[in-house]
Amino acid sequence: MQVKTQLEDLQNYLTDASNMQGGHATRLCIPETAGEVADILHEANEQGIAVTISGARTGTVGGAIPFGGYVVSLERLNRMVEIDRERKIAVVQPGVILGDLQKAVEAEGLFYPPDPTEWSCQVGGTVATNASGARSFKYGATRDFVERLNVVLASGEEIVIRRGEFVADETGSVSVGSIKFKTPSYERPNVRKNVSGYFNAEPLDAIDLFIGSEGTLGVIAEIELRLIDKPKEFFSGIVFFEKQSDLLAFVEEAKLATFAAKFQIAMLRF
Repeated sequence: MQVKTQLEDLQNYLTDASNMQGGHATRLCIPETAGEVADILHEANEQGIAVTISGARTGTVGGAIPFGGYVVSLERLNRMVEIDRERKIAVVQPGVILGDLQKAVEAEGLFYPPDPTEWSCQVGGTVATNASGARSFKYGATRDFVERLNVVLASGEEIVIRRGEFVADETGSVSVGSIKFKTPSYERPNVRKNVSGYFNAEPLDAIDLFIGSEGTLGVIAEIELRLIDKPKEFFSGIVFFEKQSDLLAFVEEAKLATFAAKFQIAMLRF
């Protein structure tokens, strides 16, 4: 693990694609294993030191900018552990670049649908933000493809959360490892994609609480992703409208037609 404290070493980690200014930190930690992540978090937790997780810093809302404490960069946790053609799964560490993952799985005849705007982002960041993209029209967001997470909690405890394994009981309580929590109780709009607040669909699957939690609940150390067969082909077209109302009507028609057509619409861009 590398630990750096000089300003010239920290400088690139004090901002992100948002271009927000004012970031500062006392230490930069670059771990290479989940155990080293656990050591950092345990120490910081014991001393009451804030920790900011840094991925590829492609976010545009300032989430990777530290305002004191430690910066923990996951750039060295960048192994593709496994791509299984038969089971159609990929196991990766959080620092793997999304574009590299896309190329690797497609070379195996497989396909990972989530396609956020920036392919130079890290896969861990896409899970932490539940990133989507234009193809979410057909395939959904990152959440729909995450089967397992290894997460390091603030205490340094590492937990393994597999989809369907830790689901809230009739009281809304979920237990994972040494932690127990209640499903957040606020209301959410009935829409396909909503990243405001922690996920709280009932009954809550614990894995979904961590997906989209922006690194506030723990550090993602390993991810198992569901893959699909690579589509045989895509084609693109441009449609022009005289009025915005016609465009919106077309979108509604396209959504209905998708299920009956010989081809399916994978994405719509405005």
